[in-house]
Amino acid sequence: MKKLMFNLVWLFLIVYSLQVNGGELGPLTYEIADGQVTITDCNGAAKGELEIPAEIEGAPVTSIEQEAFSGCSFLTSITIPEGVTSIGFRAFSDCRSLTSIIIPEGVTSIGRKAFSDCRSLTSIISQRASPALGVRPSTPAEA
Repeated sequence: MKKLMFNLVWLFLIVYSLQVNGGELGPLTYEIADGQVTITDCNGAAKGELEIPAEIEGAPVTSIEQEAFSGCSFLTSITIPEGVTSIGFRAFSDCRSLTSIIIPEGVTSIGRKAFSDCRSLTSIISQRASPALGVRPSTPAEA
């Protein structure tokens, strides 16, 4: 019985490790699942310009998780790579020094309050005609 339980736990750990992998790359924390990368966090001390890589460990970056960059108050500009299709709820909230962000054509959804309290944000460059934004145009400070 102990051997069976040990084998089941071992099998679970092997299967889980094949499905989800993660790590850090510079200031970014990420997860890899099903061959796609999700940015899950950014070191709050990150500053200046940040270009999110298109690939990490050979897998495409496809999403930015909710609140991934929340509170990164020293970043001034962010470039999101082609291949990203979704930006989560409050993904960039409280990035108070952020002045510009470039969103690629492939982004089809941007979560509510993705840029809330980004008080310095003056330039959002979207390479898509009309992504599905979770923002209210009449209140850009709460976007």
